[in-house]
Amino acid sequence: MKLNKLARSLALIGLGSQLLGSALAQSTDTVQKVERVEITGSSIKRVQDEGASPVQVIKAVDLVKQGVTSVEQLLGTLAANGNGLNNMTSNQGGDFLNSLGSRSHNNGAASADLRGLGPAYTLVLLNGRRLSTHGLNGSSVDVNSIPVAALDRVEILKDGASAIYGTDAIGGVINFITKKDYNGFEVTAFTDITQHKGGNISSGSVLFGVGNLATDRFNVMASLTFDTQKRLRGKERSFQNGYQPERGEAPDTTGTPFANIGAAGGTALGSSYTLPGSTQSFNRANPLAFAGTCNTITDQVAYRGDITGFNNSNKACAYDYGKQWSLMQPVDRLNLVSKGSFALSTDHTAFVEIVASRVKSAVEYTPIQLTSGAYNYPANGPYYLNLATALPAFFKPTNTDATDTRKYFNAALPERIRWRCIPCGPRQQDTTTDAYRLLTGLEGVLAGWDYKTGLSTAQSKASTVIGDGNMFTDKIVAAMNSGIVNPFLKPGETQTAAALAAIEGAKARGASLYGGKASVTQFDATFSREVFDLPAGKVGAAFGLDVRTEKYRFDDGTGAQAGLNGASAQPSLPPVSRDIKAVFGELQIPILKTLDLQLAVRHDKYSDFGGTTNPKAALRWTPVKEVLFRSSYSTGFHAPDFDALYGAGSTNQFNSDINDPVLCPTGKNPPNDYGCGIRPAIVTISNAKLKAETSKQYSLGVVVSPAPWLTTSLDFWQIDLNDRIGTLSGQTLIKNFAQYSQLVSQRDKVTGEITEVTAPFFNLAGDKASGVDINVTMNFKTDIGRWTAVLDGSYLNSYKSRYSKDDPWVERVNQFGDAAFGWDLKLRWKHNLSLTWAQGPWSSTIVQNFSNGYKAETDGFGSGFTPAGAPAEIGSYTTYNLSGTYTGIKNLTLTAGIKNLFDTKPSFSAHNVDNVSGAGWDARVADARMRAFTVRANYKFW
Repeated sequence: MKLNKLARSLALIGLGSQLLGSALAQSTDTVQKVERVEITGSSIKRVQDEGASPVQVIKAVDLVKQGVTSVEQLLGTLAANGNGLNNMTSNQGGDFLNSLGSRSHNNGAASADLRGLGPAYTLVLLNGRRLSTHGLNGSSVDVNSIPVAALDRVEILKDGASAIYGTDAIGGVINFITKKDYNGFEVTAFTDITQHKGGNISSGSVLFGVGNLATDRFNVMASLTFDTQKRLRGKERSFQNGYQPERGEAPDTTGTPFANIGAAGGTALGSSYTLPGSTQSFNRANPLAFAGTCNTITDQVAYRGDITGFNNSNKACAYDYGKQWSLMQPVDRLNLVSKGSFALSTDHTAFVEIVASRVKSAVEYTPIQLTSGAYNYPANGPYYLNLATALPAFFKPTNTDATDTRKYFNAALPERIRWRCIPCGPRQQDTTTDAYRLLTGLEGVLAGWDYKTGLSTAQSKASTVIGDGNMFTDKIVAAMNSGIVNPFLKPGETQTAAALAAIEGAKARGASLYGGKASVTQFDATFSREVFDLPAGKVGAAFGLDVRTEKYRFDDGTGAQAGLNGASAQPSLPPVSRDIKAVFGELQIPILKTLDLQLAVRHDKYSDFGGTTNPKAALRWTPVKEVLFRSSYSTGFHAPDFDALYGAGSTNQFNSDINDPVLCPTGKNPPNDYGCGIRPAIVTISNAKLKAETSKQYSLGVVVSPAPWLTTSLDFWQIDLNDRIGTLSGQTLIKNFAQYSQLVSQRDKVTGEITEVTAPFFNLAGDKASGVDINVTMNFKTDIGRWTAVLDGSYLNSYKSRYSKDDPWVERVNQFGDAAFGWDLKLRWKHNLSLTWAQGPWSSTIVQNFSNGYKAETDGFGSGFTPAGAPAEIGSYTTYNLSGTYTGIKNLTLTAGIKNLFDTKPSFSAHNVDNVSGAGWDARVADARMRAFTVRANYKFW
């Protein structure tokens, strides 16, 4: 029925244009004087001005002034962009926790995230058309494939647009628009060097264009850009510090370079132990901890149960593993943008566009820790650590004297070890992503209709190859069980050549971790014109169609198949595809001279889950020329991702210890010590019966220009997202065990401990978000130059989530994040404030980027309390960037700047890297590079 209504509407548009075609005539002089353009969020060409939906436009020159060289950096400056695990610092390791706790293979990619809904809900366009999603995650566009050097501008639609563009456009649309009809030849070199070393960035680009469409009837343009960023390691910044006990921060890991001996049945230490004269039960032991000398080993510290809440590990050492992480991973990008346009006649232009990129990234993080029951040091090994001998005051060699209260240490049994394999080296994963889009099309005027058509094919193919530090499980288990490797090295001691050879033989270096390919083939056509007159003006209309095929394939690599230690098991997803057919229409109706109405509707039919129809209505009222009111209502949708629909079960592991609700309900170690501090597997399974996610968007705004030099806008927005697709995180399952106990799929046959839980994809209740966007722009001239000041801010009034309609809404604004709904941060307020001065060949810009503070992580270790000394709030983060430009030399533009002018450190955050990157700081908000100096030179040969 909805599709029939749409068809009738489109037919009426066409009929009206035929009956009232005479009303379309207008003089050639008028057409030349007023240029009508297509604005993101509408298919109807019109004179560019403030529309019924807010569109933020960022010009290429503004990116230059801010020293922005990548789209990822640009997204970090947008007030409307969320603070999730979407940048390349936060998602290192590839399998990052998304907004609802499930994991996605995402190596080498960065994503946009308007309104903080998640990357899948922001539509990314290049010159108004879709790109392929990333080859590994298959659900969002990798913005690394978009070159900044070739951009003319970026248009950000902060409103729902499914009625115009279809799926994904719930949070908004970001349209990257490249230079058009460019004529000339220029080269650009840029460098961005940090004061404190590490993380340097450099780039170079060539831009070439020849021909003029108006006079030569053709234009060919090409841009080639290469940029690279170097690695920044945690040890290169003092604030990357996971051991600050006076501030309530200490690492929870007991996988240490000098191994801890763990308590377990059938091993030398037994299931647990107490010390003479004490009732405290312990489950780990380390002679260095007893002597108070854990810190004699680099980055090894005393375990602090008073901070983590697990006092049963207080006789162990801990390891500040966060220092081993890369704060910036090295990335090399090569981008090509080329376009040829050919005027077939005065009314018709053909074009061919080729966009291609290669992105290489190299994750590096902490050496593996060997912690499971498979890692036991044999009783006959040459390095066996007999605690009865090493600590005779606390442990005894026999169990014959019942009056002796020392713990019996059975040296005839193997030792359960928790060891950080420093000789294995830091774990590395190298990802290469090749992406392209080939687009051919026609545009022009046909029978009075502006038209554009395009046929495109786009693809992203990515693969991750295992580097150093990753081990095959069976081989490293064999090496450890042989006793040849010494897990108890003291300062100054080294592994033997035989031990190093055994470790080297266990490495998986060079094996494939996984790979994937995503593609989209699309044909689209849009027709628009002014169809008839009303007393208030001309009615504009547009209609069109969009036909495309999306494909995705994911391959688990040889490394995963052979049992890579610590890697998520991501089973292959055979090639899957879907066909989408869509028709859409739009009307721009002048109801009064001061009141315009936009009506749009689109119907999409998917071959794998059905159809969806989405309308939009927007009003624009200008009672006086200085004031504009605007409002809109629309619905939106997001099609289920291929992994959620068809992916086989992917296996991960809890990334922090949990307590079995049955065997260890209080977390205080029952007599048998089973079920406490365990890390079961989590198997995420697909669901072919998923429905599309749907949304409703509302907005209401006002734009006021009380003077020619001042414009202000205030826009309220609200998004209701329903049937959101997600999975239960393992921690949520444990926390709500009574409700979800059926998802515990395996228990150990001997101990009864949980060894596996199932996390199926399903349609949840959803999210509700609302906020206000604020913009103030001042542009005025004085005797000492022209001044431009811009404030762009976003206030998040509320962001609530829930799993089912029976659950209460949970407010997430300014909350650190949690295992229940994921680790995306919903900041109350963010803004970008800039001031630019220009006089003659000189100009200068200073920019302030501000993010407000938020509540600190609570119960980060699952221990049920906040450590003493830990701040309740994480402070706000403010940086200033200063740049200056000189154009006094013919054809040469020189720009120099200072990023983070005052060398501001990230605000302290008492968390480690398990859930959110950054030990002692938060990578979702702050920049680890600190002060940096930039120089850019651009020379135009013609």
